[in-house]
Amino acid sequence: MITVTTSWDDGHVLDLKLAELLVRYGLPGTFYIPRTAERPVMPASAVRELASRFEIGGHTLRHVNLSTARPEVVQAEVTGCRKWLEDITGTSPAAFCPPGGRYNAATVGVVAGAGYTCMRTVELLSCAPPTRSAGVAIMGTTVQAYPHSASEYLRNIAKRRTWSNLGAYLSVRPDQRDLTGTVKRLLAAAAHRGGYFHLWGHSWEIEECGMWRQLESVFELLASLSPEARFLDNSGICGEHHEN
Repeated sequence: MITVTTSWDDGHVLDLKLAELLVRYGLPGTFYIPRTAERPVMPASAVRELASRFEIGGHTLRHVNLSTARPEVVQAEVTGCRKWLEDITGTSPAAFCPPGGRYNAATVGVVAGAGYTCMRTVELLSCAPPTRSAGVAIMGTTVQAYPHSASEYLRNIAKRRTWSNLGAYLSVRPDQRDLTGTVKRLLAAAAHRGGYFHLWGHSWEIEECGMWRQLESVFELLASLSPEARFLDNSGICGEHHEN
């Protein structure tokens, strides 16, 4: 059985459009939201509304690069974001995503210390369950709603040394012009390799690339997998791999 999840970064105002589509097709979504970013973010009232229907995760306070920030800045950004989201939503977020997927070993310790139990990266072509570090379940993704070139996929694999994903790349051959076809092939790979399919992206990027119609086609495809598939948010998957 395939387990399907989706996640969306940056808290852009267009995340509300994404949320409407997810509701229409009965799909889960984890939204990673910073307080401020380079692009407009949702006001607190919209974040609160989104939290009534979807999982909300931390994405730092100011959308900073955690791999190069000073330790005290990392601490403030990670813990401060969780407290900010708690104040808005009334719940404690379990999931965190470092902006741009940039983090190091020390970052994971700070994420764990802040109380998060799940951390999503920007690893691509992964169908594997989360791994664990410092008590945090670390999960990759399968495909981004973005027209990546072949070289970008290969750089993603080489940078993270996720050589097991090279086989998925060679068998699937992701096509930047055909997101739906790529997703179909990756779903088949997920069923064969481990059963996890994770779609992610940025609503502002989908707008800039003119991909809303393609994305809705993918949502329709994912919804058609029910009841043979399971649909969970990010921390739901991480929770299944929690160390007792």
